[in-house]
Amino acid sequence: MRDMTDPALTIERVLTAELRAWLTEKLRYPVLAVLTDQGAPSQSVMWFDLDPEHPDTILMNTKEGRAKARYLRRDPRASLCFEDELTWIAMHGSVELDDDRERALGVIRALAVRYGDEPDEFNGQQRLTIRLRVEKVIRHG
Repeated sequence: MRDMTDPALTIERVLTAELRAWLTEKLRYPVLAVLTDQGAPSQSVMWFDLDPEHPDTILMNTKEGRAKARYLRRDPRASLCFEDELTWIAMHGSVELDDDRERALGVIRALAVRYGDEPDEFNGQQRLTIRLRVEKVIRHG
């Protein structure tokens, strides 16, 4: 990559094993940013997990009908930011929305267990799985 003006910044194209370990060493609540119909950013705090089958993919979930799903259908570009005090990691990439209801319900139930919530709370909901394929990782700290 090109030279950075801030020596604390690094840029990578993949989720390294070390970064994957940092992401999962404790519960983290990343902020997902998507583009609205007017081009402005819209942000949401999300639950996430790493896709065990695709090493450069972050799994998230949302309820069908939410604005973020509509925005991502129109423009799949997104970013995700994780922070730990002055350390932060931003990821840019493209999102794929998975409309399979059974799979999406399984993902949100697994996320609920991971985050200490009640998985049965999501029964009967129409959910979407959000798969962010990471194309760029910017690290600070």
